[in-house]
Amino acid sequence: MNSFKLRGFLTEGALLKTKHCNSSSWVTNVVYGINEDCIEIDIGLDKNYIENIIMVGDTIRCKYTTDEFEYMLIGWVSRIRLEEPQSITVKVHDVQQFKNFRNNYRYDVYLCSVIRKKKGDSNGVFAIMVNISQGGAAFIVKEEIEGQLDVDDNEEEKIYNFDVYISQKSQFNFDGKIKRKSSSSKGFEYGVEIVDIDLENQKNLNELLDELEKKDKEVYNKRSSYWSKNSKFNK
Repeated sequence: MNSFKLRGFLTEGALLKTKHCNSSSWVTNVVYGINEDCIEIDIGLDKNYIENIIMVGDTIRCKYTTDEFEYMLIGWVSRIRLEEPQSITVKVHDVQQFKNFRNNYRYDVYLCSVIRKKKGDSNGVFAIMVNISQGGAAFIVKEEIEGQLDVDDNEEEKIYNFDVYISQKSQFNFDGKIKRKSSSSKGFEYGVEIVDIDLENQKNLNELLDELEKKDKEVYNKRSSYWSKNSKFNK
């Protein structure tokens, strides 16, 4: 989007995902304020940013999703406020808009996983799951799965078995079809559609999704009281 209006798709109180340039983690955050004149947004100063030594001038990426579109906002930190509640101002210099083809909301996660040609195989590929929904997921691997598992790269429909470790004591397993593959900074990212999952593993997946939704709501509720009282949008 060469020219954009933040209020064309974003409002104060909106829940979005943000990532500091020194971090690989997406953090749930809330929009406190929008300054359309300077193309700026105010968001919470998360502990994750402090741990990654945030400074004015650092790059921040923000992901916002609607039923119709996904937006990626790229900007730099122009101000850091330490008064309660602590927040940062991001001066947005680029907005990318994508058509949202997903049927289910995806949550950003970082879960250790093993990918196999079929369930029970001794040979597997270590991967990191980077997002998950009821219908699909995305994984990052160091080297292409096809080469590591000796699979024909020209095979049209690739279905693998996935073990995902929620914790040391909890995991879930499913068969998934590869829908896309792209290069990433860590190697290759694969988009996967869940095509077969039994009741017990579906239960574990549902519990994970419920927990992720609960965490997002906790972040919003924690900050929304300040937003509702102080939002420039309400004045």
